[in-house]
Amino acid sequence: MRLDPQTDVADVSPRASIVGRSMGARRTSRRRIAGVTLIEIAVLIGIVGVLAAVAVPRFFDDRTFLQRGYYEELAAALKYARKIAVASKCPVRVRVSAGGYRAQRAVSHAGKCDFGQSDIGTGVQLADGQLLSGTSPIGVSASPGVTLTFDARGRTDLTADQPITVGQFALIVKADGDVQTP
Repeated sequence: MRLDPQTDVADVSPRASIVGRSMGARRTSRRRIAGVTLIEIAVLIGIVGVLAAVAVPRFFDDRTFLQRGYYEELAAALKYARKIAVASKCPVRVRVSAGGYRAQRAVSHAGKCDFGQSDIGTGVQLADGQLLSGTSPIGVSASPGVTLTFDARGRTDLTADQPITVGQFALIVKADGDVQTP
């Protein structure tokens, strides 16, 4: 019995069966066993391990995203406080500390603001009724702590420009009241 190399089928002609029986040959089939070697598995595990060691910490370290979010929130709050001071013609004081910020405005009497600095104590309300204040996320802080007041023209009581940093992000409150974010 002979195997045809193109079809892997045994030749079953009468001559082949007589010869095959007389020689005691068995019918065999060629089967190729497909698989993966142990070395290939070890290399694959090594590559996956290196990728996991490099990539996984980036997925779980969200400090940069928290810092950026708080930085943008703080910049927006300062800009809003300035707009409220100009629109209401009442001074607005903003206190920025490592743990958060809070904006307060002067108390108005009969529709007019009392410009005495000691009367600033009413919380600035947003359009939705919430107070203009916020706390920094855990592990994020603003520095340095600063208290500034926007007047009715939008200017601050600062004598010089004041940088405020949140992690790697920095904003500048100019003495003229402009809040610059790079």
